[in-house]
Amino acid sequence: MGCDMRLSFALMLAFVPSVAFSQTKDIDDAIRAKLLTAKWVLTQESPTGGFYVGPLPPEVADRSKPQLRATSAAVRTLKYLGVEIPNKDKHTTFVLKCFDPTTGGFAEPGGKPDVTMTSIGVMAATELNIPHEKYAKSMDYLKENAKTFEDVRIGAAAVEAWGVKDCPFDLKPWHETAIKDISTKLPAINNGGARAIGSITAFTLRLGLGKETDSKPMAIAQLMDRGQLADGGWSKEGEKASDIETTYRVMRAYMLLKEKPKDVKKVREFVESHRNKDGGYATKPGDKSNMGGVYYATIITKWLDAMEK
Repeated sequence: MGCDMRLSFALMLAFVPSVAFSQTKDIDDAIRAKLLTAKWVLTQESPTGGFYVGPLPPEVADRSKPQLRATSAAVRTLKYLGVEIPNKDKHTTFVLKCFDPTTGGFAEPGGKPDVTMTSIGVMAATELNIPHEKYAKSMDYLKENAKTFEDVRIGAAAVEAWGVKDCPFDLKPWHETAIKDISTKLPAINNGGARAIGSITAFTLRLGLGKETDSKPMAIAQLMDRGQLADGGWSKEGEKASDIETTYRVMRAYMLLKEKPKDVKKVREFVESHRNKDGGYATKPGDKSNMGGVYYATIITKWLDAMEK
């Protein structure tokens, strides 16, 4: 099935019901924007399975390889846009080729396994409905190799995708690692502290840990509000300008807390500043579209839409 045909089906299934009840220019524009983004993602599909991180020049297309990171971002982005993932069998084969049954880790083609790529591989595999038994050892890999807060933070995303109740190991040591690591590195709230608060909040809520987080969602949201910059996003420690990856982390915390940021309009403007005419998004305004930027922008927008319903 061609790209345009798949998008036609997406339009009928995901967007037409809304348009039928409310014909407005804003809704029409939103539909076109989402369809153009979906088309951008689909055009990065490798014919042999997997997705590229972005458009490839004709002279290097045959020599370049799809990426596991880009594939995970692509399949999740299509899900959030309401578009069926094409050629699942090919993408399944690609993802499993990135799995090392000896170590239990995932790696980019030709690379070495690590915690981040193993977590990303688990997320891609679950999104493609690959049976757990085909990569079960990946959970052993994460248990043995996640040693820092950043390790357990990305590992939490993998465990959430796998199923927290089905996690084969005790998550309390991860919680202890997170609290110990983050408590010694927490910067001022207006100097990157919102990133740390958002990261630890999302970590605990994803895994059902830290009852104290559940009891004070508004207070945590108000703390993160103080870190929102004039451009609408949030920044890393010591940075004066926001970045979309930090904004994604903080927005995930708001979503899990079921709270809205203080200035939703400015968040939307910040995300929109990363959009390009090709329908994709860059990780930095003005740069070329890439799969990471598309994923961050799509999921942040989806969360904002849900918050404002």
